[in-house]
Amino acid sequence: MITPRVTRLVRVPDLKAMHAAVARLACTGLPSVRRTAILVPTRAAGEELRRTLENRTLADAEAVLLPDLLTRADFYERLHAAMPGAPPSLTAPEREVLLRRAAREAVRAGTPPPFSLRAGLILEMLAFYDELRRREQSLDDFSRLTTERLAPSAETDRGAERLLRQTEFLAAAFAEFERLTHQTGAIDEHGLRLLLLDRSAPPQRAFAHVVVTVADQAADARGLHATDFDLLTRMSGVTRLDVIATENVLASGFHERIHNLLPGIEEERFGTASSPPTLIAPETSEPEQRWFRSRDREEELSAVVRDLKHRAASSHASVHPPPLERCAVVFQRPLPYLYLAKQVFRDGGVAYQATDALPLSGEPFAAAVDLVLAFLMAEGNRASTIALLSSPHFTMSSQAGALAVGTLDELFRDMKYSGGWDRLSALAAETADQDGTTRQRRRRTSLSRRAAPAMAAAGDVAAALAPLRERLPASLQLAALLTFLRSHEALPPADAEWHPRHMRARAAIVAAIEALRDAHARHDDEPLDVPELAGSLRRWIEAETFSPRTGAEGVRLVDGSSAAYADVDDVRIVGLVEGDWPERATRSIFYPASILSQLGWPADASRATAARARFHDLLALPVQRVSGSTFTLEDDAIVAGSSFLEEFEAAKLPIERQPPFLPARIFAHDALLQGVAPAGSAGGPAGDQTAEWLALRLARTAPSDARYHGAAGTREPKAYAVSAVERYLDCPFKYYAANVLQLPEERDEESGLTPLERGHFVHDVFEQFFIQWQGSGGGTITIANAAEAIVLFERVVDERLGSLPEADRALERTHLLGSAVASGLGERAFAFEIEQGGEVIERLLEHELEDTFTFDGPEGPRRVALRAKADRIDLMADGTLRIVDYKLSKAPKLARSLQLPIYGVCAEQALEGRHGRSWTVARAGYVAFKEKDPFVPLGGRMPLAAAIADGQQRFLAAIDGIERGEFPVRPDEPFRCQWCAYAGVCRKDYVGDE
Repeated sequence: MITPRVTRLVRVPDLKAMHAAVARLACTGLPSVRRTAILVPTRAAGEELRRTLENRTLADAEAVLLPDLLTRADFYERLHAAMPGAPPSLTAPEREVLLRRAAREAVRAGTPPPFSLRAGLILEMLAFYDELRRREQSLDDFSRLTTERLAPSAETDRGAERLLRQTEFLAAAFAEFERLTHQTGAIDEHGLRLLLLDRSAPPQRAFAHVVVTVADQAADARGLHATDFDLLTRMSGVTRLDVIATENVLASGFHERIHNLLPGIEEERFGTASSPPTLIAPETSEPEQRWFRSRDREEELSAVVRDLKHRAASSHASVHPPPLERCAVVFQRPLPYLYLAKQVFRDGGVAYQATDALPLSGEPFAAAVDLVLAFLMAEGNRASTIALLSSPHFTMSSQAGALAVGTLDELFRDMKYSGGWDRLSALAAETADQDGTTRQRRRRTSLSRRAAPAMAAAGDVAAALAPLRERLPASLQLAALLTFLRSHEALPPADAEWHPRHMRARAAIVAAIEALRDAHARHDDEPLDVPELAGSLRRWIEAETFSPRTGAEGVRLVDGSSAAYADVDDVRIVGLVEGDWPERATRSIFYPASILSQLGWPADASRATAARARFHDLLALPVQRVSGSTFTLEDDAIVAGSSFLEEFEAAKLPIERQPPFLPARIFAHDALLQGVAPAGSAGGPAGDQTAEWLALRLARTAPSDARYHGAAGTREPKAYAVSAVERYLDCPFKYYAANVLQLPEERDEESGLTPLERGHFVHDVFEQFFIQWQGSGGGTITIANAAEAIVLFERVVDERLGSLPEADRALERTHLLGSAVASGLGERAFAFEIEQGGEVIERLLEHELEDTFTFDGPEGPRRVALRAKADRIDLMADGTLRIVDYKLSKAPKLARSLQLPIYGVCAEQALEGRHGRSWTVARAGYVAFKEKDPFVPLGGRMPLAAAIADGQQRFLAAIDGIERGEFPVRPDEPFRCQWCAYAGVCRKDYVGDE
């Protein structure tokens, strides 16, 4: 008799209510607890939930007996282990080896791929196959749906034809992969799922109750697939299924999808919303800023330490800060925060704990293995040989000696040695002669003698690794690599602090190589060439992680998905930058989104909406306080803030402004500053240059000293160039460097013309064209004379191209005249004039506007001296002006475009009385090469008069800033900083400071 199944959706208002719901559903009744599984996104999340449930049960004075806290992968492993007599499970290396063999068989059968098969692509193919099967797509469905989409356009579309050939290959390779898998007698995840659904009797020790705390794949990359929900509802033995989700996540689209996945699911509301935490925000002149800003990730963590220390020092009897264990630092990506925390928290004297898995590839032993692979890939060239012999992880380093290795490097440079196994063997034999002489010059003879130990070691290494270069079975190649590592590795001393961690990483890497060796021995022992062998090993090591548990007490360092399961009082969310929050979606490398959507892949919009919902839940997680921080600089490049920063306002949390901390001795460099006067003042320990430098460094980042934040003193009014004022809007510091300090621009060497040179050339071409066009009586360009204009324009272009280097002519000709796939700047300019119509009575080209002009400001009219040069001003027969500016890229944003509105105001005043009349601007815009439309009007949809008025306001505000001497580092678009010509003198860490 089968017990009726209960399937229920438990709706909770927030994460704290979710914790309570899990405790109520899964932690009552000893028999049921033993047969209950709670599904969580990561093992770190399971650890946090374990603590949370223990806190709740201990607070209620109940016995602590927790159900199994499992990830999706762990759940399948437990199900497999619970099935007596079940076929063995294929390991991940075995599946990769089988798919590599299947792909090779598909090629031999006459279905080649439109790409070269490499180790990385085999793993991508395996991931794509798993995604297909998890989304309930058979191979027939995959082939049919994709072919139906691509076949109609394959004859005329090369891209579609290539994707069609790719589909044929993938379908053939996957079919062969399934045949080979069945042939092994073992099963993978998909075979296990079929076996579980096919059995009428439940597995032994199976779960009767499953609590799902993660959403589906459309909401979270760590969520469950459609096949997982199908298994949970049909698998024998499961009598109760509870899906717990917050209202925010349900509202992001999960509510509709869960009803589609589990038709007839019952709903229950549980819990009430908890009191919201207080949002801690900096005390700043910007009331809309609700987050902290740091220079980089290291300073973010330093700010966390200072906050904890400050609160501990300033607490009194009535207000106690929470214990460190009740505080959490939450990030999206564990790296580099876990590496930085080791230094920052130790220096600050704050204990911390972390359970996140670290990439195995970041461990020193992994780097040592990579040196061996690089040596093989480069055929023992100079760089790879010296790096391998110098590594402290191998015995060759101590045997040869640092001096001999350095001398060998010098010898290789002198000989212009570039690698090659025969050449390396010959050199090793030659240098090892007893008399130590060679046929080279005396200097080379001396070097050879001193480098002999290192050269001999290099020869020994090449000989030991020879089996990996030969056409031996793959298992023997990998066995030879293991033999080399074991016989040449230099283990750390047993009493070394880093010995346990090194041995754990070493064991994980050796186990990965052994697993790959055994997989090849069982399923496909064809030889691997060196690139394929190295690529496969590198991919496996990069994919592996290990968990070096850090600390057992102190501040918790957790990732965003795990933090949702933590019971904490204080949360600081760090790394709120673009690319981290939300985390970048991983895309299939094989097909575009339009095809993947037909195969069941979720839309990026669904993931983004759900990520925002989970962030809202995270903001309400702590009991007392929540705060967030972003930073502006990473790897010497400006990074933009996360779009989630706006959610701090949308969350409507009560705000507490935190004033800047008073100076306190927390880190080592703070101790050096004790008693040191500010730089440039009297006092302080004489001769202590380190402390003086630190005092200066801190002064430069202190917001109180305006000198380090753009204040350069007032400046006298002068005649302004419009382009220079526009540069001020682009970034005030860029104006300061170019126009005040008059520093030369730092530019990378370019193979073609610089943007400035190209702009001058384009302006010269148009000027010459219109001079000749007007001289010949051409007048307004219309449909009737457009062909004549194009012929003349081509002639002018060809004439002016002669002044350019030959290498630049073809590209510049394409810019101006266009190609078969895009129109040139000339055609765009003519198309704009034809569309606009009207009679042009005069064209003013490169027209100088130099005088004192009147502009309308917020305080009334204002006179400003100006010098400018307009690209083109058309005087129309109806008394209006048309202002045109040429751009080789795109039209500038309205927020920093000044030239057209200011040219318009100046032209009306300067041309007064020309041809005996007054003139009014009626049209202004850009002819831009990379815009979709030939002509981009000033201000877009904004009325021209409003755009001109707005331009005057911005122009006068910029002049006020210049004359006040305000030149902060404030780029209008921070991503442009990586191309700035003044990056070498700019303190980019000041971005965002006022």
